[in-house]
Amino acid sequence: MNLGTLSSGLRRRSKHMARVAAVGALILAGTTLATGTAHAQSWVEPINASGFKLELRVDATADIASGDAANPSLTKVDLSAVTDGAYAKNGLCFPEPIHPGAAPNGYCWDNAADDSGSDGKAPQGFALPHTETTDGWWRGKRWEVVSWHGPEKRDANDKPIPDPAQPVGNYAKVRFVDRSLSTPRYFDVFLATLAPNGAVTASGGTHGDSVVWYNDNLLVGSGKNLEVFRLADLMRVSGAGPKGLSFVLPVAYTYRTTAVTSGSCTAATGNEPCLTSLSLDRANGALLSSEWMDGDNPTPGRIVRWPFDLATGLPKSGAPALGAWLSPIRSMQGIVNVQGTFYVSGICPKAIKTGYRESACIHKATPGGYPSVVTAVPDMTQNFDYDPPSDRFRGVNEVAQSTEALPQRLVFDFARTPSPITTVRFRNVNSGKCLLPYGGSLNNGTNVVQWTCDDNTAESWYWVGDTIRQFHSKKCLTVYGGSTSDGAVLNEWTCNGSTAQSWTKVAGTAGGATLRNVNSGKCITIYGGSLDDNAVATQWTCDDNTAESWYWVGDTIRQFHSKKC
Repeated sequence: MNLGTLSSGLRRRSKHMARVAAVGALILAGTTLATGTAHAQSWVEPINASGFKLELRVDATADIASGDAANPSLTKVDLSAVTDGAYAKNGLCFPEPIHPGAAPNGYCWDNAADDSGSDGKAPQGFALPHTETTDGWWRGKRWEVVSWHGPEKRDANDKPIPDPAQPVGNYAKVRFVDRSLSTPRYFDVFLATLAPNGAVTASGGTHGDSVVWYNDNLLVGSGKNLEVFRLADLMRVSGAGPKGLSFVLPVAYTYRTTAVTSGSCTAATGNEPCLTSLSLDRANGALLSSEWMDGDNPTPGRIVRWPFDLATGLPKSGAPALGAWLSPIRSMQGIVNVQGTFYVSGICPKAIKTGYRESACIHKATPGGYPSVVTAVPDMTQNFDYDPPSDRFRGVNEVAQSTEALPQRLVFDFARTPSPITTVRFRNVNSGKCLLPYGGSLNNGTNVVQWTCDDNTAESWYWVGDTIRQFHSKKCLTVYGGSTSDGAVLNEWTCNGSTAQSWTKVAGTAGGATLRNVNSGKCITIYGGSLDDNAVATQWTCDDNTAESWYWVGDTIRQFHSKKC
């Protein structure tokens, strides 16, 4: 997210999935739909880019040299030699909705506040290191970097409240993650302005919307500002560092998308695009950015391709943008270009339901084409990057629910092209309604209920052996507590190999077929034969009635992103 003239992320977090407005034919697991009709509202439309320019406004390299000499508490250090920091938790610690055929993986932060956002800090940008010829590696080690904004306090009008301890208000930091170790290790760095007298304050771009790592430079976008930091200027602070951090990185160059030194960027209109997301567009020798627009706003945000000097690792100051497009994808938070195709993180179309307040998706579209969905991703996914050697995307999500257990923040990766899987919907013969986890939730212990079939993805299940797994959560249909009693409820639970999660399909005389639990020998039924939405699924002694009979709907092999069978 950027600051600019946009609404804050805090306001977005208070809204629910009902506002998701993007409509179109999707990959509805178990449903056949025509290819190329997703996001029918619009296409990725080319626009005139000649007025968009990144202009160098400040060269602070001399100030850094003077300030370093004037401040004895600062000592330059080599990033590759830093051994400070915390160790992450391997694996996806919280539920996520990524396509099961994309083999999702990742890690979590080893800090409760980082997991939940209870301290108001939030990850925004994400990047792998890139050089002229390599991706994902820097000086022989695998790295990642995540940009964060500091605590955000808002008044009743949703305006930022300055931090009295920091004259320029908020601050941004970056988190370097060493991925060359079996368990990721990370440490945080304060993004600073270093005055000639050695004074350290927050850099001008305090939101840390986006980040690109190219050679020895970090390029961090915040609204209208693009700040360039040189890794050779990384410094350790002796004693108490700013905001409790032991390292600072002073800004060397500041570029702006505006010709003035004050004021905000303007999303969607004018010649002052906002740098909500950034990535390296190697094929075009460029940077690629996108703008966030509130999901309620029908005005499309812009995608801009900025000229970039691969030799110096700096934007080409004053040169017009190489291309620009209007995007129908709502709330764009990240973008990359892979082999001529844009991949964009944003709000899902309404038929994809993951139980989050805002279901997030990775969309794909060629310039001038219509978007479709690759996969759902964790709530409020931000910037992400592409790792060519593994052909996987890697990214981070911002969701902050300090008062709720789940979902929480993840650093995740998944295959760019998910493998096709077979999905099915179970429609009750008696009620005509479909089986799904309550509210589309991804969480362990969620009751399985019936709901009016509306072709949303929460209704989709797939078989692995004799287990039945929910499409998004990848959890198993389970008899609660392994009970063998009539009336025991069904829920979704992490697959553990127990017979309470094993099922057989048996033909019935009441139409459809029955689903029988291997442990109890009882059949899935809707409690009391109810016809109501949200009636709970239970097990009951099999007696071949319609309440325990199910139709298999759309038993089809499907590749999620292409919608092809």
